[in-house]
Amino acid sequence: MTIKINQQSGVPIYLQIVQGIKNSVAFGTLAPGEKLLSVRELAVKLRVNPNTVARAYRELKHENIIESKWGGGNFISGSVAKIADKEKKKIITEELLRAVKNGRELGFTDQELKLILERILKDGSEA
Repeated sequence: MTIKINQQSGVPIYLQIVQGIKNSVAFGTLAPGEKLLSVRELAVKLRVNPNTVARAYRELKHENIIESKWGGGNFISGSVAKIADKEKKKIITEELLRAVKNGRELGFTDQELKLILERILKDGSEA
């Protein structure tokens, strides 16, 4: 699991941790039943306050992405398959929105962008 913290992004660090774990689940880096680092271990690794990691873990528990086992630690929930699909769609939607925005800024019409995407989907080539 790789979580990158960007102090300059304006996004709270605990939310960056939440998103990093969600992305790891979506990409299959973290599987159901897999044990997460302890709050303290992850805080040391990311060089953040342990309370920040604890807050991220609470949020992930609330969203049923992780579950705690008393005395055993935090684990990826067995029900993350649905969540992983949702996250994958969210990730690709954000990427496509970014590409459409960039295309429009470059002066392409929606029809031209659609043709480019269709060509890429059809034969994997660039425009």
